[in-house]
Amino acid sequence: MEALDIFMPFDAAGLNPAESEAEAGVWSWLRAYDLIPTEPTRRRMERTRPHRMYALWCPHAGAAELTLLSQYTAWAFTVDDQFDIEIPDPRRCLTAITAIEAVLDGISTPSGVLAIAFADLWKRLCADRSTAWRECVRGEIRDWLWTYYTESVGRLSGDLPDLETYRAHRRNGVALYIFLDISERAEGVDLPTAARNLPAMRGLREAAVEHMGLFNDVISVDSDEASGYLYNSVLLAQFHYGHNRAQAQQLVNEMLSDCVRRVLDAVERLPTELTDAGITGRERADILATARNYTVYMRANHDYHYQAARYMSAPVEALEHGLPLT
Repeated sequence: MEALDIFMPFDAAGLNPAESEAEAGVWSWLRAYDLIPTEPTRRRMERTRPHRMYALWCPHAGAAELTLLSQYTAWAFTVDDQFDIEIPDPRRCLTAITAIEAVLDGISTPSGVLAIAFADLWKRLCADRSTAWRECVRGEIRDWLWTYYTESVGRLSGDLPDLETYRAHRRNGVALYIFLDISERAEGVDLPTAARNLPAMRGLREAAVEHMGLFNDVISVDSDEASGYLYNSVLLAQFHYGHNRAQAQQLVNEMLSDCVRRVLDAVERLPTELTDAGITGRERADILATARNYTVYMRANHDYHYQAARYMSAPVEALEHGLPLT
């Protein structure tokens, strides 16, 4: 890992001074919703540092927003831990997805600790948000959750995706489209659907999210391999191409550099597209600011991985966790 020269041209934006307040809010919320019922689950969350991730992502967010977004981050990592580390179990995965989707649909009383906790988050995340925003994020959450089911079956069958298929899968599986959009709360914007569908914004979002997912793969490769979780671009490059670890990491590093170039190109094209689309005033300013924020999030994601023991610890420690939550 140390030998890789990872291209990261974006500057760090600082650390939110309300991080300590957000951290306290995360731990009290986790306890209230029984998401850290054992010492191993508590230690794993401690190593994850969800508050640090968002303190880097949104350094200017108010304490209340930073706390809410950090709580969502803690929940999302908890969901991730139910499936990436555990022995694949499509039925258990399907039960969890169904329960969380029921919250999104508002069709029943939440069932299970993951869904009950999510119901609280979803209500607060949607407060003062537009219908378009809610529909967008609702779809992104569904797309993310179903990647776990796809992977649970794929891991059992051994039918692993090729790298191009995986890259598309990873954009949903890393869950960061959701984070791009819930971060609008902290930034004081609520982008219309048309903004996200401008060609440059679509390309920018895809490249930013893909970069964050592939970078996670590079950092997580030892732990993923130790847990038998092969949905990792480095491990797939070894599996499909017969690369050794260094060759596979370098291939993924080239993908990372390509993602950065795609981001830079999209940012450059965006003002012209806004003019062509007749988008002016506050809406134009919000879209341009959001595009800049995406580069901040990419740098924050890079830095966060080096500041969380979840990624920096040896696999024997990093993979410690409690029993699956019901």
